[in-house]
Parts: sequence; C-alpha cells; structure tokens
Amino acid sequence: MNPVFKITLGLLCTAVVASAANDRIITAVFSRAANGYHREREADGSYKREYYALTPGHYYPGVGKDGSIDPVKFPQVASLAAQLLATKNYWFAKDASQATLLLEISWGKTIPLNDGVYRGNTTAYVDVMNQLTAIRSGSTPYNVGPEGGGPSQTPAGRLNSIPAPLDRKAGGALSAQAQLRQAAEDAGDLALTQTNMFNDLRRKADEHNANLLGYTEEINRRENPTQFGGAGTALEDLIEDIENERYYIIIAAYDFAAAKKGEMKQQWVTRVSVQAQGNRFNESAAYMLAKASRYFGQDSGRLIREFDREGKVTLGDLQVVGVVPQSQVEKPIEKK
Repeated sequence: MNPVFKITLGLLCTAVVASAANDRIITAVFSRAANGYHREREADGSYKREYYALTPGHYYPGVGKDGSIDPVKFPQVASLAAQLLATKNYWFAKDASQATLLLEISWGKTIPLNDGVYRGNTTAYVDVMNQLTAIRSGSTPYNVGPEGGGPSQTPAGRLNSIPAPLDRKAGGALSAQAQLRQAAEDAGDLALTQTNMFNDLRRKADEHNANLLGYTEEINRRENPTQFGGAGTALEDLIEDIENERYYIIIAAYDFAAAKKGEMKQQWVTRVSVQAQGNRFNESAAYMLAKASRYFGQDSGRLIREFDREGKVTLGDLQVVGVVPQSQVEKPIEKK
C-alpha cells in the first residue's frame, strides 16, 4: 500500500458545483461494515467524531482517453471526499496519535464488455448450428460439381474450404451430402469452442466489475426463477450496468493502529458508481460522493440503485483539522 497521504487538503479545496451532463443519472451505492465496526453516538444522537489519515488507493483509467477523468489526481478526489466525510463527523487527523482510521480512496472507470465481438461470435455460432440442423434433416440444397467430386455450393462459403474426409469403411470418398454434413459439424465444433471461450471471458469480466462496484450480492439475489415470473427487468438492468463503462469511487476504512503494523483490518467500505455514458467524471464526482455519504461507516444492506432527473451538488470550503506528519508514521504500509 502507498504511504499515508500527507499534503494539507485545505490548500486544494475550493467551492465546487457538480452537475450531471444530462437530466438522467443513476447512482449505485453499496456499503458494508465489517469486523464488528459500529459508530458510537453522542447524547444528542449525533455520531461521535472519528479521525482518519488518508492513503491513495488504485486508479483505473478504463479504455481509451477520457478528458474528464484522466487529469484528475488523488488530491482532488481526496478533497471532495473530505468535505462529505466531515458531514458525517469523520475528520482529518492532526497527527498519527489522533487517527483511528486509515481511509484508502480508489477511483476510475470500468472496462466494458466488447459487445460487438461477443455478439458477432454468437451470431456466427447460431448460423452454423442452423446450417447443421438443415443439413441433418436433408433439407439443404446442394449442387454436385462438374467432376462429381463434391458440393460446389453450401449455405456457408467457409464450409467449401474444409477438405472432404474419407469414408474408411467404404474405402472411398464420402457422398456430397456426407461431405457437407461433416464440414458443418467441424465448423459447429469450432464455433462452440469459440462461444464457450467468449462466455468464459464475459463471465470473468462481469465478476470483476460486479465485485468492484458492489453488485455481486444483488445479482445473486436477483438470479433466481422469479426473473421469469414477473420480476421485471431488474436482473437485466444490473447486468447492463456492469457490462458498460461506469465511473466509480471507493472509500475503504481500515483500523489505523493495525494498519501501521501491516495488518489491513477493514472497518467499512463504501462503493459508488454512475454510468459513464452521458456523464463526466469531473462533474459527477461530488454528486456521487454526496449520494454515498449517507452510508459512510454504515451497512447499506444491499445495493442502493437510485434514479435522479438531475444531479447537482454544491460544496463549500473544507475545514481541515490537520495532517499526519511522516515522522509519526512508524513504517510504510504494505499489502500482503
């Protein structure tokens, strides 16, 4: 893990206005508390103040250039997060002795499914299987070449290039119909292998994005027979989310004392994302964090997916408590 962040955030913060690029924005938030973490309350019912240090997590730029996220650096994301964390009584520690939490902030854009390649392969597989079915039923027309040596036309041009196998029992070449059938079966086997490969790649990509964005439990909850019995398009909507580009921000909180010893004991993690299409990260980040802030340190129970006609958040000046001097960080924190 990277060393604890030590730049005074107050130097980086200004008033920020964030608005969605259009009037339709869907945010997805998933938050989970762990290892018995719970927030204590004051006599008036408010949460007791907690202090944290900061460390940069991972940044994933996604595929291709994106002028709305590529220039954004950790200090900018951290300054926005600090303003929203303060609204929930999480404050930047003035020194290491005061910090009880280490917050790791990650952000980026997911890598979408290559839908064109996947659909193209699926279509090719269906075509080949339709051809094979027709050939097996004897309904596929074919022409015998002038030399009588095999089919001169087939439903798919690719089948003409496959050599005709020999019928060892008969001791000679197969009939034109048998050649056509054998070629179709070979093409079907190849298409099936490719389809299985693409399905496996799709599954792995979906699993990665679902875990990253906090969709896994909700997808598993929806993936049952009720999806065919009037449950609407909930599951399809979730799959569509994780198979398309989404901007995300993840704030993970660890026990600071344990982290200094190299033990990453997670206390809570909050994940928030929005669709990338039609939005810009530098305009949506504050809005995303504002939506996520209600769940900081809390367990959301399940994925919270909300639709808003317009996303707009105005953030004021940041109040900075202090920083964690490097001299008070006993040793670098490394991931195991």
